[in-house]
Amino acid sequence: MASNKPRILQNQRDMLLTMIPLVLLIALVAGISGLWSNPDPAPVGSIDETLALEYDATIVDFPIRIPDAPSEWQPNSGQRVELEEDGGGIVTWIGYVTDDNLYLRYSQSGISAQRLVEYHYGDINNVLGTETVDGTTWTLYRAGNGEPIWLVDLDDVRIAMTGSATEAQFTTMAERIMAVEPLD
Repeated sequence: MASNKPRILQNQRDMLLTMIPLVLLIALVAGISGLWSNPDPAPVGSIDETLALEYDATIVDFPIRIPDAPSEWQPNSGQRVELEEDGGGIVTWIGYVTDDNLYLRYSQSGISAQRLVEYHYGDINNVLGTETVDGTTWTLYRAGNGEPIWLVDLDDVRIAMTGSATEAQFTTMAERIMAVEPLD
């Protein structure tokens, strides 16, 4: 006795033969649309870090330094954050994509060293050591995501760096930060 079901639903072989062209069609569309290609990474965004920090210097009550970052580094992000908890304060920062596509964020603030380390998701009690660069001693901490936090307390301002950059890149930025005079 013959079944009243359509032929395609009669056995698994027929179902498989129907699915093969469908899968090939999907693969063809995905290949044409570029879903399986490996395109070049998107270009890095850019900001004018000098303009941003010069403006911040007119607002904040601590001295701002504008380091001369290596020309191969792309300033791609920045922000001035007004903290509300623990008495407030302002943190201003600029992020750079280095020449080998790593990231380094440089921040400045009048808040305490402890609060600035905590701002970067670190623990003031988790000191990794110190690094002396051109006579300035930076204290190294570990952020919650495992990245280093370099911090120097210059009495009237605390400066921190964090990110995925190499130790040599942190050292380069530390040299350049200390080589410039703060804005008036």
